[in-house]
Amino acid sequence: MQLGVEKFIDYRKENYADILTDVDYLLDTLGNREIPKEFSILKPGGHLVSLRGMPNGRFAKRSEMSLCKRILFQLAGRTYDCMATRKGQTYDFLFIHEDGHQLEEIGRLFDKEHPLETSGDAVFGLHQVNEAMNKVKYGHSKGKTIIIMGDHNMN
Repeated sequence: MQLGVEKFIDYRKENYADILTDVDYLLDTLGNREIPKEFSILKPGGHLVSLRGMPNGRFAKRSEMSLCKRILFQLAGRTYDCMATRKGQTYDFLFIHEDGHQLEEIGRLFDKEHPLETSGDAVFGLHQVNEAMNKVKYGHSKGKTIIIMGDHNMN
């Protein structure tokens, strides 16, 4: 709530699609089975960025792929592009690696006037990796759990 959250949804007990409407921006981390529901809660003009959906022509163009590959990805992602077009929404696929540059790319795909913010919960040293993994595994993390590699000051 300190980050400005208006409503907390416990995904284990509630269906977000029954609660949310008129969402401006949505970051999909679940993939194909959820994307139709995600489009249903986006407002007209909303923007969906998927990390697990289907690549599309916009992805191929941003990645500077050859014309042949652009056409193939345009065909592959046509279903989601058509879903987006119905309500004037946009769909982008982002192939990510676990690094800061890729996370910055996610932010650029969203409106620059509404940057994404994250919250850190706990920082662990590499020697505490099992403790950190258990914290996340059992749902005790209230933000990003960070593992520091190497000899960094933990204070």
